[in-house]
Amino acid sequence: VDWDQAQAYARWAGGRLPTEAEWEYAARSGGRDWKYPWGNEDATCSRAVISEGGDGCGRGSTRPVCSRPKGNTTQGLCDMAGNVWEWVQDWFHDSYKGAPTDGSAWEKPTGSSRVDRGGSWGSFARRVRAANRSAGDPRDRNGYLGFSLARSVR
Repeated sequence: VDWDQAQAYARWAGGRLPTEAEWEYAARSGGRDWKYPWGNEDATCSRAVISEGGDGCGRGSTRPVCSRPKGNTTQGLCDMAGNVWEWVQDWFHDSYKGAPTDGSAWEKPTGSSRVDRGGSWGSFARRVRAANRSAGDPRDRNGYLGFSLARSVR
């Protein structure tokens, strides 16, 4: 799905795309100083759908959602590393200089790329670290891109 499609679905479902800060906080199991959602142990196909033994752990595509429970965060979130890159709300900037400090999305200035996080089934282990990020053309739509929903606390 492209970024606009992810936005439309999120609204339809009563949610929204997470901000980049929210996404990383979740991918670090609630803000822990870990490389991956499960800790600092290297990413392998037992924890994430990555390019180990071939793309998608030898399958050549995504795997069913939540098919790698050993890779879940301590809160039980799945696929925060690998399977598909996930769109977030923010515009991509080369650094965090000038980024919001309150966890909100970085919406201004706008740019030509949106942020996607988490790596995919075609990524090597180092690309699925919680801190890794990528710039994506919001019109891109391919088998490496997806999203997760967020909801604001009321």
